[in-house]
Amino acid sequence: MPEIFPAESRGHIMSPEDSGLVWQPGLVVQASKAPYLTWLRNGRKSNVPVPSWLPSLILTFSARDSALFYIHRWRCFVSSVICSACCDGTSCSLIQVESNFLKGFTGVQLVGQISDVCRGGLERAKAALENIGIPVPQRRIIMSLAPADYRKDGSQLDLAFAINLALLISGESGRSTAIPVSRWLFASELSLDGQLRPTRNMISFAIEAATSGMEGMVVSPDSAADLTRMIRHASGPLRTLRILSFRNLREVLTWIFQDSIQDIQAESIEDPPVQTKSRPLSPEPERTDFDDMILNPELEQIAKVVATGLHSLILYGCPGTGKSMFAERIPSLFPRLNPEIHLETLRIHSAAESRIPESLLDGRPPYRAPHHHASPAAVIGVPDAPGETALAHGGLLFLDELPEFRRDILEALREPLETGELRVSRARSKVIWKADMTLVAACNLCPCGWYSSEKRRCSCPTVKILAYRRKLSGPVMDRIDLHINLPEYSGDLRAPFLREERQSGKTIRMQEDVQAARELSHKRNQKFGILYNKHLRATDLAEASGICKETLQDMLDKLTHRGASQRSLIRTVRIARSLADLRLDAVVSGEDIRQAWAWQADVAARQRGDEVLGLI
Repeated sequence: MPEIFPAESRGHIMSPEDSGLVWQPGLVVQASKAPYLTWLRNGRKSNVPVPSWLPSLILTFSARDSALFYIHRWRCFVSSVICSACCDGTSCSLIQVESNFLKGFTGVQLVGQISDVCRGGLERAKAALENIGIPVPQRRIIMSLAPADYRKDGSQLDLAFAINLALLISGESGRSTAIPVSRWLFASELSLDGQLRPTRNMISFAIEAATSGMEGMVVSPDSAADLTRMIRHASGPLRTLRILSFRNLREVLTWIFQDSIQDIQAESIEDPPVQTKSRPLSPEPERTDFDDMILNPELEQIAKVVATGLHSLILYGCPGTGKSMFAERIPSLFPRLNPEIHLETLRIHSAAESRIPESLLDGRPPYRAPHHHASPAAVIGVPDAPGETALAHGGLLFLDELPEFRRDILEALREPLETGELRVSRARSKVIWKADMTLVAACNLCPCGWYSSEKRRCSCPTVKILAYRRKLSGPVMDRIDLHINLPEYSGDLRAPFLREERQSGKTIRMQEDVQAARELSHKRNQKFGILYNKHLRATDLAEASGICKETLQDMLDKLTHRGASQRSLIRTVRIARSLADLRLDAVVSGEDIRQAWAWQADVAARQRGDEVLGLI
């Protein structure tokens, strides 16, 4: 036997057949230490007796080699590496699961920053293996999750735990895998009998697997259905990612050891989508449109302006003026999401629930309408899950009864209205949620709702009216683009009940106008690096408006004496730009500026008579 036995290649498993030697207990050391140990073992150049504990076999590896060896009796094993993933917000990291036998008390020990959900996943994996006839040996097993300093959470690691244990057990008996398991990402929850279940963050896992150069993912049938539909609309590395789904753990192991998917329910991107009976966890509300609503020309114009430039809107009015009805129908005018925003929206929704709504998978903008008693965590979000504001990214967030929301929730809307992002910070976690949504809010003018009504008398004292209105702070109101007073309906109140059919075609006509205006604005805004008019920077407004700076300044000078702020002037030009786009005109006119100014907060307040209350 040679004095030093080097490994011939990184991660190579030397067997007795490979080396022609009789294997025996040995020692693995760094290459630089091997000459000293060899000299000490031989004891030929000194009178020092050879220590009895020094083994006769020395294996050497350089510091770059990452193979893990287990030396037990006369065998040498390398633990297999199974890849899964974990998320922190929408940022995702690959997790490498490794296991090994050790001397000591019986049991499986998880090491690394692991949550209780992950620890429970190990027990589910052991039970699933037992139920398919693969008992976990009564020996000490250590299972490491790398990187060790990254906190792991989620039930998607269940499948990786089970496969890693199965490979460790089969490796002891000399059975090898038929596929390179390190090239696949495994993400699925396991039931106790080995059934695969969907988990959250599957979209983020798929993006991370594609960018890391992995061959594909192994997931549950429910998750595969969502991923397949998402990947078919993707591009780049994500388009070539393979998606395989299996019903249970037995089928996964059969595929791993036999490299065959015959008689196994497996799904790949080239095949038709998996047909499942599962439904999204959150039922989708039925989408409505403007065909069943009576609109005057101004309201129709406001709806198209909001859908064209994604401008924020607040509606004031007495009960029954149609505030909620109008707001709920605005999303029917939104075109489908562009690929980049669509993918980011899918990632956010995937972090909130294991199944994604069908309409969102098809590219329709999300619509979120939280109750006014919702908690800050539900509306704003937490590091582990997005709130309603982030879930409305790319779509519409409707806040009905705006003054009834908690003050801290309303004040937290300042940043997403300005930057399109929500920064959620805690002592141990900091996450940035995308929240570039269109805010539509509705509110009454007093607690009883009948202030400024011509049909009923308001019963609220002035003190209560002032307290109610001051719940909406100036900085928040100043960030809302359009302020609209809805008048009370003066027509025949029986008209909605007497109509025999819907006003078919109205919504389609409005959608065509919005689509044409968006196409015009997108071509122009490409040079500014934005998509929508609400993102126009102050320095680009003159060029985007199509008129010279002097003319634009003359138009705005007529408004400054009316108490306009700099932010309100910027909003006025942005809205005027959307009005011109709806006319398919490249130049903003003075009439567009005047109409946009008429929808600002100060003008709407004077129309309501807020001067009498001292609010302006």
